[in-house]
This record gives sequence, structure tokens and C-alpha cells, in this order.
Amino acid sequence: MKVAIVHFDISLRTGAQRLILGLGKTLRDLGNEVVYFTAIYDKNTAFDEFNEYDIISSNGKTNTFNKFKAMTAYFESKQMMKAGTKKFNPDLFFFSSNYYLAAKYKPSIIYCHHPEALLLKDKNIVRKLLHYPIDRMEKYGFRKTNAIISNSNYTKTAVRTLFERESEIAYPGVDIKQFEYSSKADDYVLTVNRIMPSKNIELAIEAIQFLKDSKNVRIKLIIAGTSQPGYEWYVEDLKRKIKNSGLEQQIELNLDVKDNKLRDLYHNCKLFIYTPVAEHFGIAPIEAMSCGKPVIAINSAGPSETVINEKTGFLIDNLPDECGKKIEELYYNTEKLNSMGINARKRVEDNFSWSAFSNSVEKTISKTKLH
Repeated sequence: MKVAIVHFDISLRTGAQRLILGLGKTLRDLGNEVVYFTAIYDKNTAFDEFNEYDIISSNGKTNTFNKFKAMTAYFESKQMMKAGTKKFNPDLFFFSSNYYLAAKYKPSIIYCHHPEALLLKDKNIVRKLLHYPIDRMEKYGFRKTNAIISNSNYTKTAVRTLFERESEIAYPGVDIKQFEYSSKADDYVLTVNRIMPSKNIELAIEAIQFLKDSKNVRIKLIIAGTSQPGYEWYVEDLKRKIKNSGLEQQIELNLDVKDNKLRDLYHNCKLFIYTPVAEHFGIAPIEAMSCGKPVIAINSAGPSETVINEKTGFLIDNLPDECGKKIEELYYNTEKLNSMGINARKRVEDNFSWSAFSNSVEKTISKTKLH
């Protein structure tokens, strides 16, 4: 088949973009012709692997003013689809974003990372009113699409609750050859995420502060992440928090880290901290586990499905002191670090490889009526 993978912005280097690369490879390996439809594509910031694919971009823009982001994306998505369908007439659309388009452009399959209706946490009435028509269209897209794939059981439940549709689960994969097992353990802990408020990065900083102030334990933390347009103020807030806490010698903030550097950080850290609350999946924990690193994560949503408490790491409440104590417990216990790291790697090999993802996607396509 001729397949279009639709994702609004492929210029970012985050888990969503990594996922659609894996989806593209999966569909191509199954014998399909694959093209990406996108509004925003910048080769300088996107993953290099996108160079291997045909990409049709409408050269859209983003709106960094939060209240109007969704409306901007909605209008830009029309141009994205117009540009894409003019050059490439697909037999199947795979929507990895802009789910409200899945009713109009068919046959279609939605790969759901996170329903957009759940992204709106701002109580501002203007923003709610602006988002209301998009929420209605999204519901219609989920109701009318041919099939839905969810990235976790947590997302599957959300899809069932919001849209009264069942979905298959295809956990995002990780390249176990690139993120290979490493027994190295330099003197730092690592956290990786987009640098934006919803990622709760303060938890990691406050855990390091707790260890310093309450236990006189000084542990180095490296924060690595992709800067998010519109949230530059949050980066400055984190820098101020680090400075005001007297942690400038203990905490290092690295923005827009390239793949090679990121893999080095994973390979050489002692352990990994994942701070988001209610994250629908979270690719970073399985990247860390693939490298043989125990993961400390919030006990909710996706990470509660990927991390096995007391075996591949710890699942904790959103509390700095609890996080700090678990960091200390692992940091100085080489035997437990090694044991959990080995368990973590095996869990990824068994459950979160791209081959497992490919099998799930192929199964969904084969049993979906596309006519």
C-alpha cells in the first residue's frame, strides 16, 4: 500500500518523533511505500533518520502563545493535508497527531500517544472555548477512524472512556542495538525529557536538594532535554531554582542533546529518574532500561506499565524526599544497581523492542477493514 504517516511537527527530537520513525520503518519493512505528511520540518533539529524518507511539508508555523496553539495547529493542518494529498495519494492514513482529521481522510488508523482533549489542563475560559470545537472534532475522528492503536494500557483506557472505542496496544519500541547494555556507572544520575512544566523536572532538583540539606549527601544530576518553543521561561525558572538552591556544582542542564551524546549519557549514568506525572507512555525509561540502568519513576500511567517496582527500579509517589531516598539507596549499592540493570535490559528485550512493536502494528492492519 501507499501509506501516509501524519504528524504535525517532526522537527522536535522527542519520543513521539522517535515513535513515528519506528512506525515508518515497520510499515516499509512490511512492503509499503511510506511518506510523511507534516506541517513543520527542519532538518537541522529533526532526527537524522528522517533523511531516509520522503517528507511532504507545508512549511507551517507554530503559535507560542498557549491559548492559540491548538487553533493554529488546526488551521495549519488543513494546509498540511492539502500539500500532502496533492503530491501523494495514499491507500492508508496513519494519524500520529491531529486525530480530528481521521474522519475526513480515510481509510485511516490512529496511533494515539495522548488524546488532545486531555492535554488541556489550563482552566482559562478563553482557552477552553477555543479548544471546544477541536475537542468535538477529535471525538468524531476517533469514532469514525477504521482502527485505533494505543501506546499503553493507560491510553487504551482513556480512549475507551472518552470515545467509547476499543484499541489495540503497541508499546513504542527502542533500538536495543543503539541503546545497548552498559555496565559503566559514572558518578551521576540522569533525567531526560522535554523541558516544559508538565514534565515535573522540579522533582529531580528537589530530590537532590533533599539529599544535600537533610543527609549531607552530594550527588550529581544531569538534566538532558529538548527545549520546547514557548517554554523558554521554564528553562530560566529551572536555572534560577538550581542557583537559589545552591546546587550549581551538582546539577548540569543540557539542552537539545544530539543522539550520540544522549546515548553516552544513558550508557554512563548510574541510574535514571523519570519525573512526569500521568505520562501516557514515556520513551525515556525504556531507553534507560535498555542501557541496563535502573529507573526511578512516578507510579502512574505509562511508567507503571514499563518499570517493575523493586525489580527494574522503583515506582514512587511524587515526593522529593521519597525520590531522594531511593536515589541514595541505589547510588551506593553496586550489587542492587547491577541486578536491577540486568533485569531492566531483559524486560526491554522481551517487551519493548521494535520487533514487538512491528508485530502489534501488523496484527492491527491485517484485521482492520480498510474499505
